[in-house]
Amino acid sequence: MVKVFIITQNEPFYIPKMVKLLVREQKENYKIVGATILSPSRKNKTIRDWLKERIKIYTVFELFIVGVSFVLSKSINLILKRKSPYSNENILRGNDVELIQTDDINSVEYIAKLKALDLDIIISISCPQLFGSEILGTPKISCINAHGTLLPRHRGVFGSFWTLHDNDKFAGSTIHTMELKLDAGSIIWQKAFPVTANDTQFSIAYKTKRDMAFGLVEVLSTINSTNKYDIVEPVFESSYHRAPTKEQAKNFRKLGRSIVKCKDLLLMLKRSF
Repeated sequence: MVKVFIITQNEPFYIPKMVKLLVREQKENYKIVGATILSPSRKNKTIRDWLKERIKIYTVFELFIVGVSFVLSKSINLILKRKSPYSNENILRGNDVELIQTDDINSVEYIAKLKALDLDIIISISCPQLFGSEILGTPKISCINAHGTLLPRHRGVFGSFWTLHDNDKFAGSTIHTMELKLDAGSIIWQKAFPVTANDTQFSIAYKTKRDMAFGLVEVLSTINSTNKYDIVEPVFESSYHRAPTKEQAKNFRKLGRSIVKCKDLLLMLKRSF
């Protein structure tokens, strides 16, 4: 059985659905032996920096929608505790998964704890910190990353935004082995879907995370039975992005696109995929 460790961030809307699915589908194929949940702000950046990036591209009404969703999810967390569907921590603790906390995934102390678990796979799901060489060499098989674009297209951050900004006909998810270079490595799973006129950044994010959750189950099941993974040849044009500027947000709006709409509340507050 493949021993799996998850490194992710504290996000209430989509990642808990992924974690819930991965926990539910363990069975005889793999076992999640531990996890780390990081702050959503990237290393050397504060929550204030994280908010400033989003204020540049969100309208006031969009911030209101996200704020309402956030308050609802947090309230439900407090009421339901370990039974809440909106907390990675509650879902993992409720399924007896050990949580190992750190401020730095590349610290000597943290890596020593991971090595003691004798891991086969480390999964990165929206991890806000870069993996260094030591942690990349920790699992026996590989570190793998679930990324919400059709790599190598839209490497970097805000992938669902750039998919709509660049007027792509297709969006999708990729699972790949990890290297020191960001969003590089061999593609081991990929799935595309058509972008519609009604899609928002949040609806794209929902679809990509839904697909990559099932993709991770598929990949882990394959590794369990063969102890290896298949390589998928890249077919999409390579690009790399940082957080969008105000001017790029204006271009996004000119296409008639939105970050989030009221209908996306249903996706954010769904209990599971």
